[in-house]
Amino acid sequence: MIDLHLHTNHSDGADTVEKLLENAEKNKLEIISITDHDSIDAYIELENNLEIRKKYSGELIIGAEINTTFDDVNIEVLGYGLDYKKLKIKKFNLEDVQNDILKHFIKVGRDIGLKVSDTLKVDLSNPLKQYANPVFYDDIIKYKENEGIIKKFNFNRTTFYRDHQSNKESPFYYNTAKCYDDINTVIQNIHSAGGLAFLAHGFIYPYKDKEKTIEKIFETTEIDGAECIYPLFSKEQMETIMNLCKKHNKYMSGGSDYHAENKPETAIGTGINNNIAVQKELIKDWVNKVRKF
Repeated sequence: MIDLHLHTNHSDGADTVEKLLENAEKNKLEIISITDHDSIDAYIELENNLEIRKKYSGELIIGAEINTTFDDVNIEVLGYGLDYKKLKIKKFNLEDVQNDILKHFIKVGRDIGLKVSDTLKVDLSNPLKQYANPVFYDDIIKYKENEGIIKKFNFNRTTFYRDHQSNKESPFYYNTAKCYDDINTVIQNIHSAGGLAFLAHGFIYPYKDKEKTIEKIFETTEIDGAECIYPLFSKEQMETIMNLCKKHNKYMSGGSDYHAENKPETAIGTGINNNIAVQKELIKDWVNKVRKF
């Protein structure tokens, strides 16, 4: 098995680097990549403690998942084969940004009639409360009087970020362009660090025409490939994005987006109820060209 989309507690995953590598070994994964959000700290940890790397006998492709925007929608780009010491990631104060987003959610929520607590804050020490979305959602579902509005707006803890914060059609939309580098800069930064840039989970973004937008990204940027195997994709979507990659001569990748207990429905290597399987054939065109740890 292969899994090129894994998160540790250096971003919003629950596993330590050591535990993730132990899980990968236990599940007999042949090739993996740790792709924490806007962070290469997992590799710095491994550099400082090489004994941890021995927990996993397979290949570890150096990676990161970088936040960016395209057409004012927040998306992510996966970088593989990076020289992590050379990768440039735009720095911002996560706590300040997330608390600002939370204030926006509270105002909009109250404007549409939701009951919201007065003392909400993000907590960077708690992976479940590092971001405004779960803090806001977990609060509003506590109040029975919110049930009708929650149902009307189809609020869901898992999808609130994509369906509302990132969706220009939602009153909860928050433009994060000020926080992140634009997509061309992100791709250039990945290339400058010796890596390849892949569009992460293209079909989960709140674009009206997702297929057309993916093709637009292929045509207007220097992105190298796309994540084609992903637990939230239908079989048809997987086939569609593979065909787009073939049409535009782009590389393919795949992964579970594993977060351990922070996303308990998703298993390392196999996704949701064994709905993915990334074969080496999918990545054969590029896997031997990239940097590994």
